[in-house]
Amino acid sequence: MDITLKQIIKDYIEMSRYLALGSLDGILTVMSISLTAALMGIASGGNVNTMTVGLTGLSGGIAIALSNGYGSYVGEHAEEGKYIRDLESKMLLEERSLDDTIIHQEAKYRVFMSMLTHGSASFMGSFIPSIPFFLISDIYTALATTLIICFFMLAVLGAYLGKISKESMVKTAVQIICVGIVIVVISFLIGGE
Repeated sequence: MDITLKQIIKDYIEMSRYLALGSLDGILTVMSISLTAALMGIASGGNVNTMTVGLTGLSGGIAIALSNGYGSYVGEHAEEGKYIRDLESKMLLEERSLDDTIIHQEAKYRVFMSMLTHGSASFMGSFIPSIPFFLISDIYTALATTLIICFFMLAVLGAYLGKISKESMVKTAVQIICVGIVIVVISFLIGGE
């Protein structure tokens, strides 16, 4: 099975559910961790280092990206393995007879693409909202900028999911934004005074 970079990119884009899930995880994780860290620093009365808040949020984003990538690998590997074993059974073949065949190679490719898509989307969803903390030294401005970026990304993600599901783009965007608002409230309750 010959796989080209063009094919990987095409398949990556077509795996919209993993792009959406991973991005949503990354955005919400960084928003929550960064907001809570910033609020705890502000509440303590000290000078809050935006770089520290950014690194804290980004480390959580990296963790969720690795977790999602590995979790996707484990889950998809199990599903694809079950599919192949069931196929062998239906074909009255001995177990592992389809290993190293085109069917097996295609299954391994689907597992790889699932892992790559979910993990990298989680990372990008967490990296982009972290950027203001590395560029802006005022914690209030960095925090406001990050929240604006997060809610913009959530709105775009919601509209995209509404479009691909052939449902209301506005309704889906509002639903996802509401999840973001819940995260902000929880973060405020945990990190604020």
